[in-house]
Amino acid sequence: MKYALLLLLAIPLCTACKKGKIPRLDEAFQYTETYCSDPWNNQVEQGDNFLEDLEIWLELKTGKAIRKPYMKFFRDKMTMCYACSCTSGNVIYVWPPAGSEQKFLDLGFRKP
Repeated sequence: MKYALLLLLAIPLCTACKKGKIPRLDEAFQYTETYCSDPWNNQVEQGDNFLEDLEIWLELKTGKAIRKPYMKFFRDKMTMCYACSCTSGNVIYVWPPAGSEQKFLDLGFRKP
Protein backbone atom coordinates (compact mmCIF):
# COMPACT_ATOMS: atom_id res chain seq x y z
CA MET A 1 0.00 0.00 0.00
CA LYS A 2 2.82 2.36 0.89
CA TYR A 3 4.50 1.73 -2.47
CA ALA A 4 1.27 2.25 -4.41
CA LEU A 5 0.84 5.64 -2.76
CA LEU A 6 4.41 6.60 -3.63
CA LEU A 7 3.83 5.54 -7.23
CA LEU A 8 0.68 7.64 -7.45
CA LEU A 9 2.59 10.64 -6.13
CA ALA A 10 5.51 10.10 -8.52
CA ILE A 11 3.43 10.02 -11.72
CA PRO A 12 2.40 13.72 -11.61
CA LEU A 13 5.99 14.68 -10.78
CA CYS A 14 7.30 12.86 -13.84
CA THR A 15 4.77 14.54 -16.13
CA ALA A 16 5.65 17.93 -14.65
CA CYS A 17 9.28 17.36 -15.65
CA LYS A 18 8.25 17.06 -19.29
CA LYS A 19 6.43 20.42 -19.27
CA GLY A 20 9.71 22.33 -19.12
CA LYS A 21 11.10 20.40 -22.07
CA ILE A 22 11.45 22.39 -25.28
CA PRO A 23 9.23 21.05 -28.08
CA ARG A 24 10.75 20.22 -31.42
CA LEU A 25 12.12 23.28 -33.18
CA ASP A 26 11.10 21.99 -36.60
CA GLU A 27 7.46 22.25 -35.46
CA ALA A 28 7.80 25.87 -34.35
CA PHE A 29 7.13 29.11 -36.16
CA GLN A 30 10.35 31.09 -36.54
CA TYR A 31 11.25 34.75 -36.54
CA THR A 32 14.74 35.96 -37.43
CA GLU A 33 15.32 38.91 -35.12
CA THR A 34 16.54 42.22 -36.52
CA TYR A 35 18.45 44.96 -34.78
CA CYS A 36 15.51 47.37 -34.55
CA SER A 37 12.62 46.61 -36.93
CA ASP A 38 10.85 43.78 -35.08
CA PRO A 39 7.11 44.30 -34.48
CA TRP A 40 7.70 44.41 -30.70
CA ASN A 41 10.52 46.95 -30.99
CA ASN A 42 10.07 49.80 -28.45
CA GLN A 43 7.51 47.71 -26.53
CA VAL A 44 9.60 44.76 -25.31
CA GLU A 45 13.00 45.51 -23.79
CA GLN A 46 16.02 43.38 -24.54
CA GLY A 47 17.42 42.00 -21.33
CA ASP A 48 17.22 39.18 -18.84
CA ASN A 49 13.42 38.89 -19.08
CA PHE A 50 13.15 39.35 -22.84
CA LEU A 51 11.53 35.99 -23.61
CA GLU A 52 9.01 36.31 -20.77
CA ASP A 53 8.12 39.86 -21.86
CA LEU A 54 7.90 38.75 -25.50
CA GLU A 55 5.54 35.94 -24.48
CA ILE A 56 3.24 38.45 -22.77
CA TRP A 57 3.41 40.82 -25.77
CA LEU A 58 2.58 38.02 -28.22
CA GLU A 59 -0.33 36.85 -26.08
CA LEU A 60 -1.71 40.40 -25.97
CA LYS A 61 -1.31 40.85 -29.75
CA THR A 62 -2.76 37.48 -30.75
CA GLY A 63 -5.24 36.90 -27.94
CA LYS A 64 -3.85 33.39 -27.52
CA ALA A 65 -1.85 31.88 -24.67
CA ILE A 66 1.42 30.37 -25.81
CA ARG A 67 4.27 28.53 -24.16
CA LYS A 68 7.43 30.50 -23.49
CA PRO A 69 9.29 31.36 -26.72
CA TYR A 70 12.74 29.92 -27.27
CA MET A 71 15.69 31.78 -28.81
CA LYS A 72 18.80 30.37 -30.46
CA PHE A 73 21.77 32.20 -31.98
CA PHE A 74 23.05 31.34 -35.48
CA ARG A 75 26.25 33.09 -36.51
CA ASP A 76 25.46 32.61 -40.22
CA LYS A 77 22.17 34.54 -39.81
CA MET A 78 23.95 37.56 -38.33
CA THR A 79 24.60 40.54 -40.60
CA MET A 80 26.74 43.48 -39.65
CA CYS A 81 25.29 46.69 -41.03
CA TYR A 82 23.67 49.89 -39.82
CA ALA A 83 20.14 49.30 -41.15
CA CYS A 84 17.38 48.33 -38.74
CA SER A 85 16.45 45.41 -40.97
CA CYS A 86 19.84 43.73 -40.55
CA THR A 87 19.53 40.43 -38.70
CA SER A 88 21.06 39.89 -35.28
CA GLY A 89 21.58 36.14 -35.64
CA ASN A 90 18.90 35.32 -33.08
CA VAL A 91 16.03 33.13 -34.20
CA ILE A 92 12.92 33.14 -32.01
CA TYR A 93 10.74 30.05 -31.94
CA VAL A 94 7.07 29.95 -30.91
CA TRP A 95 4.46 27.22 -30.95
CA PRO A 96 1.09 28.85 -31.77
CA PRO A 97 -2.07 27.12 -30.60
CA ALA A 98 -4.09 25.45 -33.35
CA GLY A 99 -6.25 27.93 -35.21
CA SER A 100 -4.09 30.97 -34.39
CA GLU A 101 -1.28 30.40 -36.87
CA GLN A 102 -2.31 33.26 -39.17
CA LYS A 103 -1.97 35.80 -36.36
CA PHE A 104 1.68 34.80 -35.92
CA LEU A 105 2.31 34.84 -39.68
CA ASP A 106 0.90 38.39 -39.73
CA LEU A 107 3.50 39.38 -37.12
CA GLY A 108 6.34 38.14 -39.33
CA PHE A 109 6.84 34.60 -38.07
CA ARG A 110 7.20 31.88 -40.66
CA LYS A 111 6.68 28.17 -40.73
CA PRO A 112 9.88 26.37 -41.79
